[in-house]
Amino acid sequence: VAKNIPTGKEASGKGSGNLEHLTSQIKAAETEAKDHYDKLLRMMAELDNYKKRSEREKQEVVKYSNEQLVTDLLPVLDDLDRVLEHVPEGASKELVDFVEGVQLVSKHFSGTLEKYGLREIQAAGEKFNPEYHEAVAHLPSPDVGADHVMEVHRKGYLLNERVIRAAMVSVSKGDE
Repeated sequence: VAKNIPTGKEASGKGSGNLEHLTSQIKAAETEAKDHYDKLLRMMAELDNYKKRSEREKQEVVKYSNEQLVTDLLPVLDDLDRVLEHVPEGASKELVDFVEGVQLVSKHFSGTLEKYGLREIQAAGEKFNPEYHEAVAHLPSPDVGADHVMEVHRKGYLLNERVIRAAMVSVSKGDE
């Protein structure tokens, strides 16, 4: 824009027409500068949003990076629970000692997984919620209200706030 501005004799010979021309060029340059400034502000905002989005995505990756490992370990936790559920009445001292050892291992294993964000979904007696529970049966029950979990067949788990396995449950139809 500056190279089109007349100087010397050109400027003095044209009078007010030249002044109008210069004024319009200045206004055009100001408009162009304002447009560039607006673009710069938009680009800076987009860059800031990109940085924030990237940071959130990075945190999500870190937060859920162990999801597959934890999911693969859940059957081991299930097996430990099954061992503890099937201890016969009147078991020998050796078997009771063995079961206590399994309880310690199970408690330690669960505690370790909890440190990495694993939490059990509470299901027994709760109102059925399809986000957290997978109904495998609907049964009549005079003791349990309709649409409440009667029995848990397999525990469900959350990793941080994400469901990685829904609880497999039987749900009451209520008193029929």
